[in-house]
Amino acid sequence: MIDKDPIVEELERIRGRSTFARFVQEPKEVIRENPIRIGYISGAIAAVLMVLIYIFNVEFVAAYDAYILAGITAFILPAYYIHVEANRIKKAEETFPELLRDLAQAKKAGLSLVDAFTLTSEVDYGVLTETMRTIATQLTWGVSFDQAMGLLAKRFPTPMIKRSVNMVIEGYRVGGDVALVLKVAADDALELKTLELKRVGELAPYIIISYLTFFVFLGVLAVLNNWLIPMMTLSGEAMVGMGSMGEAVIQKVDVETPQMIFFHCAIIEGICAGLVAGKLGDGKITAGIKHALILSLSAFACFLFLELSAA
Repeated sequence: MIDKDPIVEELERIRGRSTFARFVQEPKEVIRENPIRIGYISGAIAAVLMVLIYIFNVEFVAAYDAYILAGITAFILPAYYIHVEANRIKKAEETFPELLRDLAQAKKAGLSLVDAFTLTSEVDYGVLTETMRTIATQLTWGVSFDQAMGLLAKRFPTPMIKRSVNMVIEGYRVGGDVALVLKVAADDALELKTLELKRVGELAPYIIISYLTFFVFLGVLAVLNNWLIPMMTLSGEAMVGMGSMGEAVIQKVDVETPQMIFFHCAIIEGICAGLVAGKLGDGKITAGIKHALILSLSAFACFLFLELSAA
């Protein structure tokens, strides 16, 4: 009986594990393979919270506010994942041009592609180091250069890295000078990174403006909630009993409706301002989820404080 290769056995064992078992051991990797999975988790959390709210009839500030809070809370996990992934991608883009330059120098020194990747994988490139070692190992095992480089674009799917990887792969396929192609790709990636940093720097003030605009709006709503509604209540109480003069007067003031409208306006404004801030800052609407969470939770906390102080 022929013994199986231990590497093959290990690969079969890993593939045979259930997704849940892999999630317990490597949650980030499992979610990174299919990010929609974090949506399932968040949806389950929101459903459980809403059932508990319905059972115990929870209410904080206005009608249905607890359900709104449960919905906002459900986005904490996706916001955290998006933030962590954005930081990981950002760190990869910072060291990627340096990685390509080192590969170009190693290839220009006369090393083969396998030796160049093996030598470069020994250098610390932050979050790219593990991927570089994997690529070097795959090339040593005989994996094609196209597939090995595709792993880099798969793990860090940003426009800059995809563009550079495709450029290197095409240069390799046509049989050109790989060292020259790597150098050109490094210069191109560095230029793209410089332009991106310039864009972020120019748009950073607009993120601050989005926050300031929201908190000014929230302050106006707080003043209306603390002054307008009490004045309406006092006016309504003062006019009760004057109906004998035959004039139409206010018999009862509906206090809950304007409070609910102010609260909902603050939440909607917080979500919209947060999404706009994310679009301006990172160029993606999804990047604004964290800002939307911060602003909407700030609105909820503000109205909860006003409710407790008035009690």
